[in-house]
Amino acid sequence: MHKSSLLAILLIMLIATALFTAVAFADTTVGVKKGDWIEYQVATTGSPPEDHNITWARMDVTGVQGDAISLNVQTRFRNGTLLLENITLNLATGVLGDDFFIPANLSPGDKFYDIYQGNINITSVGQLAAGGAQRTVVSGATNQTTYYWDRQTGILVAATSNEPEYTMSTKTSGTNIWEPQILGLDLTVFYALIIAIVIVVVAIVAILVWRRKMYS
Repeated sequence: MHKSSLLAILLIMLIATALFTAVAFADTTVGVKKGDWIEYQVATTGSPPEDHNITWARMDVTGVQGDAISLNVQTRFRNGTLLLENITLNLATGVLGDDFFIPANLSPGDKFYDIYQGNINITSVGQLAAGGAQRTVVSGATNQTTYYWDRQTGILVAATSNEPEYTMSTKTSGTNIWEPQILGLDLTVFYALIIAIVIVVVAIVAILVWRRKMYS
C-alpha cells in the first residue's frame, strides 16, 4: 500500500473518531449564571452515615467562567449542624461533585462524563413539577442513583439513591431561576391575566350602568 493511501485512511479514521465523539458526548453548555440559587429538601430512610444524614441544602452560584461553576454550598444535617463550603465544578473535565449540575439542553442519547461515575447516559425526557413549576426534565442513572435534571439549565431537580443501608430522596424546594406557576402559568402571566379580566369586568359594568342611565 502506498504511503499516500495509508495516510488517507488514517486521516479518514481520525475524522470519523472526532465526529463520533462530537455526537456521543454532549456540548458542555453551562445553563446557570452568577446569582442563581436553588434549595433542596432531602429525606432519608434506613441508617445513613452521619455525612449523608442530610435534611436540606442550598446552592448559590457565585461565578461562572467558561465551563467552571463556582458555588457556595450550605448543607444542613439531621443533628442541626450546618456545613458551609465553597466549591468549583467543571462541566468539561467531569468535576461535577454529586451531579447537581450537568451540561444544559441534553437529549436522550447524549452522555456526559463524571470523574467518579464515568459516562452517564441521558435516557429519557419528560415533565416534572419542580420548584413550584412544571419543568421539562431529562433523566439518567448510575448503579445507585436515578437523577432528574432540568433540561434548560442542567441543574438537578430530583434524585433517589438506593444504598445497602439507606435510601436518600432529594427534591427541589425553591429557586430563583424560574418563576413559580399557578394553573401552569408563570406568576407574571397569571397576574396579568387577572388584571385583564378585572379591567374587562369593570368596563362591562360601567357600560351597563351607563346604558341604564341613558334609557331610564
